[in-house]
Amino acid sequence: MGDSYQLPKVVLEASSSKVWDTAIAEWHIVSCHDNGDASGDCLCGHEGIRYECTIRNSVNGNELSPIGSTCILKFANDDLKKEIEGWKAAIKLLEALETRRPGVVLDGLNRDFFSHRLYTFLYEKGAFPANRYNGYDGKNDYEFMVDMFNKRTPPTEKQRNKIYMVLNNGIFPWLTLFRDELREGRL
Repeated sequence: MGDSYQLPKVVLEASSSKVWDTAIAEWHIVSCHDNGDASGDCLCGHEGIRYECTIRNSVNGNELSPIGSTCILKFANDDLKKEIEGWKAAIKLLEALETRRPGVVLDGLNRDFFSHRLYTFLYEKGAFPANRYNGYDGKNDYEFMVDMFNKRTPPTEKQRNKIYMVLNNGIFPWLTLFRDELREGRL
């Protein structure tokens, strides 16, 4: 097994900047895969990683993969931390839809599967497409879902219908595309 201190060396070699604090700001996550059985190996040498990420340098286009989610946190970059949490939440929601409790997640408000952070992540990744029902602005659906999530009273029938439409016309198709791209190695 390798030593986690290999990570800074690997990242710095692939970065434009050779100063750690500047170099880590160059990176963002382009995909994250849950291999379930924790059989992956991180570039740093750690064995047995479950969440394998691919990161891309926004300055020079270099990619590093696989990087474990725990190593991503060692970047001490709040944006990357939020992003890895978003990927993990999306994977959890996808797993619930596919295998466990699709009825439980269909309301879009279940706090076991949804959060403000997840809605923001999904919005940033394009899971709220523009269409005629949201005035051709996906941000309207995003804000609606966050408002519904914040509500202390149950949604009205009209609101439930809109939640159902947003989930089935945006979020769930994005998750399906996300799953298919992971399986085909395109993410």
